[in-house]
Amino acid sequence: MLFGLSGVEIALLIVLFCLFAGILTGYPVAFALCGAAVVSFTIIALLSDAGLLYTIELHDGVTEKIPVLEGGWQKAMLSTLSTWAQGVFARAFGGNVETLLAVPLFVMMGIALERAGIAEDLLTTMAKIFRGLPGGLAISVVLVGTLLAASTGIVGATVVTMGLIALPTMLRHGYSPELSTGVIATAGTLGQIIPPSIVIVLLGSIVGDMYSIGQEARADELGMTVLEMLGEPAVLSTGTLFKAAFIPGLFLALLYAAYAFGYALLNPSKAPPIKSHETDEYDLAAHYDNKTGLMVAAVVGPMVALITLWVALAAFGIVGSQQVVENHANAPVSHGIMAAVVILGILMCLAQSIRPHHSPRPIVIGLLGLLVLFIIDAWLIDPEDTGGIRFIFFLLPALAVIHGLKAAIPRLMEVDALRVVSPPIILIIAVLGSILGGITNPTPAAALGAAGAVMLAASYKLKNDARGQRIIVWSSLGVLVMLLLRANFDLRMTLDEINFESLIAIVVALIAFHVAIFGLAFACWVLIRQGIMKQVVRETTKVTSMVFAILIGSLFLSLTIRSFGGEEYIQEILKSFDDPRVLLLVVMGVLFFLGFVLDFIEIIFIVIPIVGPVIYSADPALMPPEWITILIAVNLQTSFISPPFGFALFYLRGVAPPSITTGHLYRGIMPFVIIQVIGLIILWNFPALTTFFPELVPAQ
Repeated sequence: MLFGLSGVEIALLIVLFCLFAGILTGYPVAFALCGAAVVSFTIIALLSDAGLLYTIELHDGVTEKIPVLEGGWQKAMLSTLSTWAQGVFARAFGGNVETLLAVPLFVMMGIALERAGIAEDLLTTMAKIFRGLPGGLAISVVLVGTLLAASTGIVGATVVTMGLIALPTMLRHGYSPELSTGVIATAGTLGQIIPPSIVIVLLGSIVGDMYSIGQEARADELGMTVLEMLGEPAVLSTGTLFKAAFIPGLFLALLYAAYAFGYALLNPSKAPPIKSHETDEYDLAAHYDNKTGLMVAAVVGPMVALITLWVALAAFGIVGSQQVVENHANAPVSHGIMAAVVILGILMCLAQSIRPHHSPRPIVIGLLGLLVLFIIDAWLIDPEDTGGIRFIFFLLPALAVIHGLKAAIPRLMEVDALRVVSPPIILIIAVLGSILGGITNPTPAAALGAAGAVMLAASYKLKNDARGQRIIVWSSLGVLVMLLLRANFDLRMTLDEINFESLIAIVVALIAFHVAIFGLAFACWVLIRQGIMKQVVRETTKVTSMVFAILIGSLFLSLTIRSFGGEEYIQEILKSFDDPRVLLLVVMGVLFFLGFVLDFIEIIFIVIPIVGPVIYSADPALMPPEWITILIAVNLQTSFISPPFGFALFYLRGVAPPSITTGHLYRGIMPFVIIQVIGLIILWNFPALTTFFPELVPAQ
């Protein structure tokens, strides 16, 4: 054979050549993938039938040349079509269809927020908060990128939006082009890692199967079942991946902000603080005797204390899952109650800290209500108690909490920054909280996010319409009521016998549902009237069509590789590595370089199904599957910003002013590429960063 390569190796090279040639033609990637699959299969079939592509095998001392398509191209095609119909196609659009439905919903969520102008308000507000700090504008871009990542998950939209809004502002205030472009391009890619992320949704639709297949193969080698080997089913859900990505995503954002601040301290002329001519009418600093440290402690201290308390109580088993399991002791306090105590406690403490001249009495009552809720859940509520019993016990302290919130929320809304930032944060908490709290899975949560984004966008367009705002608020409360009822009552109407309290809960849920539906319909009408809904639907359809068209094309290409045994050949090479961590390093290197020329969708659906069964067959105690997946996601994010082919750079270059050169982009992005590599090294050496949160908040 040519250069001593086997027929399978040459066939793989033919596929790669056709793939890269198709991409370089400039055709849409989905069409290039399908074309590469057809052309490469045709070439391989012709060469195989002509006896030019073969493998050499030894049978009874006789050397035989076996064509790579052993039964001819007809049999290979029939086998491929059979696999498509029964295997890969069923996996992509059958078993995982519910997970993949989250993609268009999360896309719609992000585009609705972006089209409503929420991103612009976030950038403007954050810039006002941090303008007095060295590098304050860059830090605000990182924070807004983090919020947009958690609320949109769409890299292109985030980079373009911040490039149009933040880049001119930063340049106008004397920021260097390198820092400005670097921080915008990098912060925009946080949407690939911070949940709810489309990358993680797509990975979740694949790696769950890969983990199951890999562990089954390992169990077969050991001569036992997966349950005997692991003590639990080999399951890796998208919700677990969301939990695993949470801390690494925030950690990367913190590294970006730290670099921007450090750069500004070393180069004050290239990232100067911005002098403010506005005065604080409330004069908060005077209340704290102009002591900045005291003011920061009063504002941030309760937040840190409550979160630390939650982590500590969870670590000692006082807070945990309330799922009833035989022969298993439940934690005294549920994660749901603790989350409510922490979040609402932070809101009330913050309201008192930033508006200390107001009476503390309602805030104290609200905090006491939270304390009583905690005590009741710890000592009086049993995990097997019904929702009605919980309602009776929680009613009075809940009323006290509502009394505190009625005083806290108006105080918080007096602050411009909180008024702008709080709506998207509430939406993020609702979406992620419903997933992380075990109330629902990612697809219904994505539907909640899409509906919430539509209502939030309509609310932004009704700023001067109090009546319209009230409709949106009441519909949002309807959604909240449904979530609370779903978490505490059995709302199934198909049961043969429905007890009284469940019947009451179902009636209340139906009322809340119709209120929410009316508000959603009203929000859609508002956006249709203003021409925004048309843009949202069009862009959502375009992005979703692109994702699924690429999915089909990539699966088609994978079947071509499988037809001549390329998949098995690659897996055998990977299995030759004795150390699974060395194998993972090799795969990470391949994925990084593929990220220069392939989009993350093609990598997920072409490469992961080939290498997944091998890398996910490692002992999960040595290499947790969620750790492997988040490493892959961060790796893909790194390739997204790496010159010369990083996609984020192309997005930003398209909206940057003429004064910004490609050299500025490359020089600005390189420090962040190094930060990404540092982040990967830290994640590699400290897997607990990815496993800590899933273990702290296990599936309910």
